[in-house]
Amino acid sequence: MHELLLFGQVPSSRHEQVLSILAGIAAMQPQPFLEKRLVFKPAKLPPGPRPSHAGAVQGVPNPQIQAIQAQTQGDNFYLQLVGDVNTTKTSKEQGGGSGNGAKGGNGRTRDGNPLHPSPEPTTITDEKTEDQHNGSESWTLQFRDLPEVAGRRPVTSRLIYDLELKDGDPLAFMSELEYTHVSTYLISGHRLSHISTSLLLFRPHVPFPSSTHPSRPLSSQEATLARSRLLDSSGTYILQVALRVSDGTKPELMTRGITELLALKEMLKGVVEMAVAERLSLDTRV
Repeated sequence: MHELLLFGQVPSSRHEQVLSILAGIAAMQPQPFLEKRLVFKPAKLPPGPRPSHAGAVQGVPNPQIQAIQAQTQGDNFYLQLVGDVNTTKTSKEQGGGSGNGAKGGNGRTRDGNPLHPSPEPTTITDEKTEDQHNGSESWTLQFRDLPEVAGRRPVTSRLIYDLELKDGDPLAFMSELEYTHVSTYLISGHRLSHISTSLLLFRPHVPFPSSTHPSRPLSSQEATLARSRLLDSSGTYILQVALRVSDGTKPELMTRGITELLALKEMLKGVVEMAVAERLSLDTRV
């Protein structure tokens, strides 16, 4: 699957104004979210093939595991485990907090036609199908490839692969894949969607060293904004607009996706300057 992206920056002083404009464009209420993201790197392995299966997580078909292993052949890449933090629990822990919490959603697959807005990413496909799955209680393993060389397209383009881990122990699963946990961070903000495009207005947070414990990186007790600091002390928000294309080898699907993304960029002109990201800033290679 291919992901097409554009990025912009929003000063904290303009956050409410820009969020209101985005809500008008998307014709929906912004959905607050708080995500915990665990970063893993491959362990140093002796020469030879990697394990062809991992049994630590039930409900993950072997072909899916083989698919994500195939994506990471050659270069060594960082992988991420991404999970939504419970909104109600986090708010209570923070005494009301900042209002940024998680909202579980349903991932969808679309044919590019306008449907009811969803805060989750959507996908441009060539089939008239809609697929739903509930990921509010699960972790998702994310692979993000190095983006294509700048200049080939007017948007950032990269290969991606997501694997939902429905049950079992995600850390044991990563261990069987020969990956080790290296760091944890949070992102908080709001989600919206416009046609097939997902909009995220967010800020990354880094937990205080005293609030993390190497033996329990999945613990929700540590995934709170009160126990973390902003990565950018200026408080600047990142606006990411993204659109997924089910088959990047089909020019007509890529053209539809790029056209939709550029149309949204034009709508945002004068509000937020959207641009292609610097390629190496999204480099996920170890």
